[in-house]
Amino acid sequence: MLYRFIGLFSMFFLIFAAAVPAQTNLVVTNGSKASVRVRESRVNIWADPPPANMVFDRWIGDTTLVEDPTSASSFVNPVSKNIALTATYKPAPAWSLTEETINGVDVLYYIPPTPVGIIFRFHGSGGSAQSTLSSIESRIFSNDAVAAGYGIIALDSSDRVTGDWSFLPPPNNPDITNVQAVITNFLQRGIISSDDPIVAQGTSRGGVFSSMAAYFLNFKADAIYIGFAVDAVMPVTTVPTIFCAAANDDQDLVGPVGNQRAHDQAVSLQNRGVMASFNQHPATPVYPERFWRLANFTETDSHNIYNALKTGGFLDGRNFLIDNPRNTNWQSVIPTQYLPYSSGISTILGSSYANHSFFSDYNSRVLRFYAAALAASKQRSR
Repeated sequence: MLYRFIGLFSMFFLIFAAAVPAQTNLVVTNGSKASVRVRESRVNIWADPPPANMVFDRWIGDTTLVEDPTSASSFVNPVSKNIALTATYKPAPAWSLTEETINGVDVLYYIPPTPVGIIFRFHGSGGSAQSTLSSIESRIFSNDAVAAGYGIIALDSSDRVTGDWSFLPPPNNPDITNVQAVITNFLQRGIISSDDPIVAQGTSRGGVFSSMAAYFLNFKADAIYIGFAVDAVMPVTTVPTIFCAAANDDQDLVGPVGNQRAHDQAVSLQNRGVMASFNQHPATPVYPERFWRLANFTETDSHNIYNALKTGGFLDGRNFLIDNPRNTNWQSVIPTQYLPYSSGISTILGSSYANHSFFSDYNSRVLRFYAAALAASKQRSR
């Protein structure tokens, strides 16, 4: 009888322990964390939005268990010991865009006096130079890049939707011709110099295009988001390339098949001795402060939107989106005063769900990849 009692007590204790939702062994300052559960081995952490004229720098404290201490959005293993982490920030220059028409297309750019490099940013289908730089997740990438010393150039595509994606060299590909025209124009006017290394960042179909532009125009590196490279480029290019995929990509062009294609292309480059990296962004919880990053939003505004989504049944017990936000009517529960910000909210939800949306979670690893590629290029030229 005693053994039976002990067995029942042990079983009850295990069930109770598994049901306990949180521990207090992870303390985050200037940031947020996902709920920490018993025996949790990987927990999301996020830095609060940076103060004015600053960007996120790094996590300090017990960072040995943090997956990427230089990323504003990362993971930590909270099991081994009590952990205290603090998000820190660094000064960033104020910057604004200049808009011009060059070779018949709209061009937006910011070039600092002595850039460490120039990033050409290429939009996807349905996008534009404006949307590439104004969308909140994309703007965060640009802010971090400018803080790291980069210049930014974005231009409209001649035809990103039905363009010819065959392996066409200049002048047969009008978009490559337009990029070359911008480079030539800026060199002639002294806006950039021939010593400024140029890299690419392309999103979706813009990522497909960036693999060609980077190859034909001898860029120093390429970052392809939610896309893949042109297959004909892969056997011949030596451009270091980092792929940033989304785990729940739902776009016909990409999806699981496209993610696998990008992965295989990265492996192919590595096998040829070309610097390459494949990264897949997972879905992350919609934490209460997630919307704070939207312009003019307060922490309270973010909490209001989060609470509306939570009580409206769009988030599960762990605050993950239950369904793809592209396919739900989440707008129906958003308080009226926030409906004018639906586009920004949608962008954030897409990043959280890891669907076919640009995300800022990998800013630090992409900028590190650029830096490593530029350092390797400089070393080879000596």
